[in-house]
Amino acid sequence: MHYAKIAFKLREQIIQFSGELSSRWPKVARRFLAEAIYGIQARQSVRLTEIARALDEKIPLRKTHIRLCRQLGRGDLGEGLRSEIIRKASREVDKKTLLILDLSDITKKYARKMEYMATVRDGSQKVLGEGYWTCSVIAAEANKPRLIPVYGELYSQESPDFISENVEIIKAFRRVSEATFKKGIWVLDRGGDRPDLYKHLLKQKLSFLIRIRDDRPLVFRGRIRDASDLADHCSLPYMERIVRQEADQEKAYKLLFGSLSVRLPGHDEPLSLVVIRGFGKKPLMLLT
Repeated sequence: MHYAKIAFKLREQIIQFSGELSSRWPKVARRFLAEAIYGIQARQSVRLTEIARALDEKIPLRKTHIRLCRQLGRGDLGEGLRSEIIRKASREVDKKTLLILDLSDITKKYARKMEYMATVRDGSQKVLGEGYWTCSVIAAEANKPRLIPVYGELYSQESPDFISENVEIIKAFRRVSEATFKKGIWVLDRGGDRPDLYKHLLKQKLSFLIRIRDDRPLVFRGRIRDASDLADHCSLPYMERIVRQEADQEKAYKLLFGSLSVRLPGHDEPLSLVVIRGFGKKPLMLLT
């Protein structure tokens, strides 16, 4: 009885959440979204057969599966859902919200007939496999545990519509920035240390914080020098202690940090190179 109440309450919450995302959709599409979210949560699977089992309808399982397939084939489903998620999430983004862009992958180990599957590097297994690349954006606030999904796109270099990874990233910049009126700070790891991305970010006057490579050329006092060379001579007058959760244990770090005023070659916009020591042998370098 206790589990039945929990399941009922969960389903109510899912219906409310999916209703907010699909308020502009036809009734059958709204029903499909609620059922899909519930089925994925209940069975921990995205397979339609498992979702159909979770719904436990008083009709043959095959009939439920056919109905779900028909709704999943709606051409406007993905774009409609993506637009609603961006619109809803944009209300939570302010000037200092971190917009964390992550490039990852989905491997389809047993798939044989999925269209445009491409070779990807399985980040968890550290091997090559067949699947798709993903570009996701999560909104977060400093010192707050809440994470808000903002954007998600799946793509393949085998698709005839694919141009480049940079185009996919810039598309995420544009979609999210339009909805947030250019608020938020874009955060990217070293994979985002690319001239084409800097060009777009600077032209659109978007705030960013990007971890850079050791050999990133920067203009400092009129001379072009590698970032690692500048970091070695950067004064670190500030200190902070932080605690990180690592392998179920808390580990304390003493961080020393400072910054230098720099520019990117070919650009006039003033930037800051932030140098942080304390995480490892090499300093952490951030361009902002």
